[in-house]
Amino acid sequence: MTRVAVGGISQETNTFSPQQTTLSDFQCRTLVRGQALIDGSRGASTALGGIVDTALALHWEIEPLLFASATPGGRVRRGVFEALTNELVGGIAVAQASDDLDGVLLALHGAMVSDGLEDADGEILRRVRKAVGPGVPIVVVLDSHANLTAKMVAAADILLAYETYPHIDTYARGSQAVRLMERLRRGDFRPVHALRQMPLLSPLTAQRTDGATPMAELAEMAVDLRRERDVVAITLTPGFPYSDIRDAGMAVLVTTNADERCANELADRLADACWERRSRFVAELTPVREAVAQAMAAEHRPVVLADVADNPGAGGTGSETAILQALLDARAVGSVVATIADERAVRQAATIGAGQRGVLRLGAAASRSSGPVREIAAFVRWVGDLSFAGQGPMGAGTTTRLGPSAVIEVGDPPVEVILSSNRVQSLDPQLLRSVGIAPEERRIIALKSSVHFRAAFEPLAAAIIEVDGPGRSSPNIQQLPYRRVRRPIWPLDCDVM
Repeated sequence: MTRVAVGGISQETNTFSPQQTTLSDFQCRTLVRGQALIDGSRGASTALGGIVDTALALHWEIEPLLFASATPGGRVRRGVFEALTNELVGGIAVAQASDDLDGVLLALHGAMVSDGLEDADGEILRRVRKAVGPGVPIVVVLDSHANLTAKMVAAADILLAYETYPHIDTYARGSQAVRLMERLRRGDFRPVHALRQMPLLSPLTAQRTDGATPMAELAEMAVDLRRERDVVAITLTPGFPYSDIRDAGMAVLVTTNADERCANELADRLADACWERRSRFVAELTPVREAVAQAMAAEHRPVVLADVADNPGAGGTGSETAILQALLDARAVGSVVATIADERAVRQAATIGAGQRGVLRLGAAASRSSGPVREIAAFVRWVGDLSFAGQGPMGAGTTTRLGPSAVIEVGDPPVEVILSSNRVQSLDPQLLRSVGIAPEERRIIALKSSVHFRAAFEPLAAAIIEVDGPGRSSPNIQQLPYRRVRRPIWPLDCDVM
């Protein structure tokens, strides 16, 4: 019987955030071990779900180790990284020593940075390879926002990345990883890699693969190139621009069956196509007050205001209040903001009590947002511990935990605001429905998300407006204080490239 170790550590690091990622950040999101990893993954639309379901369908024996995932944020504290990595790699080493493993299947992110360690994912893979030796296949599923490095490629037999953004193919990539592992075990191919790192940073909003976008064209080209003889996998990662590290940026990895020439030729073709489209990887944003005015003037509802610059899913604080203030100033009837992450405001709402009115404070003092502290008179409609089961194309079968939360109404006419203790990207309408808000009945919905919300909200929305607000995930990446990324790089140095 084939016996494989399964686990992973996943965190996307926004190095421009001063708030480090701690162990509690992993505990708040996902930290599972052993059988709980299998039980929590079966049927879930995640990479681990695809790995576990497909391995079990093949009647493989799974050695479930550790899976830890934190909401994107600042650098992972080195002690936390070491503790999690030592547990994961130690478990793999024990499994290998007790009865030789046939393979290792990992779900990583690819854009994790720890204190003093830019390529945290590459270091995990280096240690895993050292633990199992050269003969045990290692197959890895990465996020498409991974910043691919030579260190990752050197340690793994196969690196796959999500091919869609919004990420609606995570399960498929997990299943593909198992199928490729099966072929590796049979000796069907000998992987040879060609990596190309383009000097190209792109804002997240320009990385969409839904619609007529440059990434959609490149993804289609990658599909065509996979039909070439001896191609095993083609991985295209637009990268994560908020990780200020040397290797940040778009990359292509072509894996063939022992055909180095083919790998290099195809990698060059796809890399050239990426570079030719560089001027199209731009953000097209609408100023906050103009966006609110457009939403109010829209004939049909609801209109989604995407707060792309304050996306917790890209390391934003999730606490900026610029759009909320603009809705209040415009007296925007039928508006809801989902969500504002401010643990102190939640505690104040709980003190006021459900069904009561009072004053609470939102803003920088509690969350280190860039906006001012606002004292707001509010009606507290609900307080409690909030979690919901995902039902959209992303995250179906998983549970999102917002922690102690509140629903308040502020202004006249009232704007509904969901307050949460945990930073959570707003990407599933079930978040609203779980607190009694029917999204299709609202006129304006302000969501803290860059792209992922589109998978579930686009079918509901009459229009979507990407808003140029403040925040640490602003698509205006030329304004960010880069210090470590390799130079020259587009668009920071477009005048010399």
